Amino acid sequence: MSSVTVIIPAFNAEKYLHRCLDSVVNQNFSDFEVILVDDGSCDGTAGIIRSYQSRYPFIHYYYKENGGLSSARNYGMKQTGESKYVAFLDSDDYLDADYLMSLINKAEQRQSDVVCSGQYRVTESGQIISHVQYHLDKQDKCILRHLNMHGKLYRTDYLKKHHLVFPEGKTYEDNPFNLAAFFLTSRIDFLQYEGYYQLIHPDSITTRKVRQSDVPYKELEQAIQYVIANKANDYDVFEYTIMSFFTYFILEANRKHRYFKLADRKSDTQVLEELCDFAERILKQYCPSYMHNPYLSVCRKNDIGIKQKLAVAVFMRMMHWNCAKAFVKIFYKV
Repeated sequence: MSSVTVIIPAFNAEKYLHRCLDSVVNQNFSDFEVILVDDGSCDGTAGIIRSYQSRYPFIHYYYKENGGLSSARNYGMKQTGESKYVAFLDSDDYLDADYLMSLINKAEQRQSDVVCSGQYRVTESGQIISHVQYHLDKQDKCILRHLNMHGKLYRTDYLKKHHLVFPEGKTYEDNPFNLAAFFLTSRIDFLQYEGYYQLIHPDSITTRKVRQSDVPYKELEQAIQYVIANKANDYDVFEYTIMSFFTYFILEANRKHRYFKLADRKSDTQVLEELCDFAERILKQYCPSYMHNPYLSVCRKNDIGIKQKLAVAVFMRMMHWNCAKAFVKIFYKV
């Protein structure tokens, strides 16, 4: 039995897969296995995987018909067996050599259900575009929690206990998953370490146009309902994370042309207007006192940057005053 399973979904990944797998097999940690799920690739992905599998017996290859990233991740989770922990790595991303050792040491020291670390967003040449860091307070607490899968480690039996899986056929599928994973336990820990490199390129999911059918409305609401029903750990942070997600998704995530000047990058504002309606309903129904959340104060000292504080505080007031949709229409025409 390995202590950790690394799940790597791959679809037509031949361009980046060598770098991804090289970073895995060269980890300064040996007690792990890799589950590589080929999600119906029609290029040289299978050949690359089999080449590594023949040299590294801890790599296990599975082929399935194409179903998307979430489908491949869920398939991989079913193959984890008795591993104590599970981590996820996208096939175009790569890891620092100390990545697994750093996260597992933290999990073992603290008996964590979830460990979160930072990440770098990089170009194909390795140039750093931006990075995510966790800044801890005196209680090792972190308010601003990033809901993507990068830089995370999970206790396997914790995920199984709550039946946490990824919504299939959606964009930002990791957000409902982590919204539940982060707030169903008090045993979540953070590392001031960045060892995950997320590649940003024109073919990556994070640079594609968002359509209405892509948004995981139902799954987000179900995650919120489930966390509340199970008495959310650290409710004020949970509520602020919901507010922060809506602010980011509506105002920032759909302006990915800041990375690449591609003509089709901008999403139809109708999708964003519908998301505004959804956000207003969710906040009123599940977070009726959200305007009194202590973290909305821009003067409060914590790990949230001033830009983030201002964006969330201002946009939540727009939500409260029912003028968010009007602002979005103007914002996306600028």
